[in-house]
Amino acid sequence: MNSVFRVLLIAMVALGSTNAMAHSMEDVEASLNEKERYAQFVDQPAPEFDLTGVDGNTLSLADLNGKTVVLNFLYTRCTEACPFHMNLIRQLQTGVEEEGLSEEVVFITIATDREDVAGTRDNMRAYGDNFDLNPDNWHFLYRGEGEPPGLTSELAKAYGVQFRDTGEGVQVHGVVTHVIDPEGQMRARFHGLKFKPEHLVTYLTAIAKGPNAAADDGFWGRLHGRIEELLQSE
Repeated sequence: MNSVFRVLLIAMVALGSTNAMAHSMEDVEASLNEKERYAQFVDQPAPEFDLTGVDGNTLSLADLNGKTVVLNFLYTRCTEACPFHMNLIRQLQTGVEEEGLSEEVVFITIATDREDVAGTRDNMRAYGDNFDLNPDNWHFLYRGEGEPPGLTSELAKAYGVQFRDTGEGVQVHGVVTHVIDPEGQMRARFHGLKFKPEHLVTYLTAIAKGPNAAADDGFWGRLHGRIEELLQSE
């Protein structure tokens, strides 16, 4: 390889590396805002919870300190939006597994049913089976026996999502997927069912591995990789 050309390549690698190091979470969020119309980025404390899983064990937000949390609410007797929401959660879990983030990211689903606890837990188990969700990093939580029927719908309200009981065995509600960082800060809300799962996985990667990890597929990342290939092939 021509020595002058080699020097130029090395300089470009250095420049690309410097550019990559300049990435921040704000850069990642700005980039995603351009591509993902359903993403809303925030920075505020996530409401605390202390709920019971289908196995009878309790889990709180404090227990998840150090983990990035993907949290959603659903009504287990819903036959419309909620199954589609859980399909999105399954896609996200698959994306997290493919990125090697299963140890860093935990999925929390919270049932808002006001009906009996036993029947709701049966529905919760069925959701896990039907969508083949991996229980290693996914937990389905609900109120315990004797706790107020509206406990989890009030929690959803604290997260900014309304679940309104119509009195006919139906709940009218919004659909939001929340992202909480390892310090317990709410960082993002992905609204509805039309967001691209890969965009949310990119954001999770940025939180778990740092913003540069999420930028690896950008222009400088691709250029940097190609130049390194040329240098190594000499």
